[in-house]
Amino acid sequence: MLTQNEIARLAGLSRMTVYRYLNGKKLSSKSRRLIEGVLTQIEYRPNLTARSLVLKRTNLIGLLLPSVSYSFYPDIIQAIQRTIKRAGYNVMLAVSDEDPAQEKEEIDLLLSIPVDGIIIIPTSSADSEENCSLLVKEDHPFVMVDRYFDRINASYVATDAFTASKKIVQYIIDLGHKRIAHVGGPASNSFARGVSQGYVAALKQNKIRVDDALIFTGSMEGADVPDLFEEILEINDPPTAIQAVSDIVAIAIIEESKKRGLKIPEDFSLIGFSDIRTAHLLEVPLTTVREQASLIGEEAAKILVNKLQGKTKRKVVKLLEGELIIRKSSKAYHC
Repeated sequence: MLTQNEIARLAGLSRMTVYRYLNGKKLSSKSRRLIEGVLTQIEYRPNLTARSLVLKRTNLIGLLLPSVSYSFYPDIIQAIQRTIKRAGYNVMLAVSDEDPAQEKEEIDLLLSIPVDGIIIIPTSSADSEENCSLLVKEDHPFVMVDRYFDRINASYVATDAFTASKKIVQYIIDLGHKRIAHVGGPASNSFARGVSQGYVAALKQNKIRVDDALIFTGSMEGADVPDLFEEILEINDPPTAIQAVSDIVAIAIIEESKKRGLKIPEDFSLIGFSDIRTAHLLEVPLTTVREQASLIGEEAAKILVNKLQGKTKRKVVKLLEGELIIRKSSKAYHC
């Protein structure tokens, strides 16, 4: 492997310029092109372990997700990687598979590498709070995304689920619906909790009784929708509209409706949350809330970079606005 002096000689630049490049510092575009031309020719690969011993950092950021299959996450991943790369860091991806025990193992692995900081979307389990608290105790820079724990002293970026949920339920109420079912997620999930609280707030604001018989709790992935939907159908005074905690859950409700010969929105209106990539491609396009996924990822990356560069040490909280997207799965209800 060539030394920094040799790279500098081949590029016609100073050793300090090469050093600044390898450590993510700002350079002129010309200097950067000259160095990258040399590195491409010699297939230079910096030894991260050796560099971390000298510099006390690796320029690696750990990105820990519960899943990579949910279509909301790729936009977040791309935005984080793009923003982190511009700041001179690289991303190492890890997946918890919605399992807090596996999440703990991945955190331990990332800390052992070590990564300079971590961006994490916690699992839906309450046990994830303990995992994130570990990072606080270790005094390791990290930012939570999409889901968060208010009780710990850590930064987070997410959609303002409460306000967006309240807005979309108000829209359904304005269409004339008063019997609105809510198919939510676990209370340990901050996002699901916000959606549920927004639903209740909208009903109360319109002096509509909050009926516990219309509130259902399941998983964020919709695995238990068949059983929950069966319970909804057994209600004596059935809902005229259903709010799903996520588009994934809404799609599961659509599938169950088809099995029973029910039509949306003729038999009931349906609203989701997130505006995943397939939401507008459904047979009946889904009314939902669009989250600013790319901006969420970008803001989280910026917060972490600022922490790593010593520009801020305080807890930073950013709740981004969701946009109401009206499609054909909802219609006016006339008594």
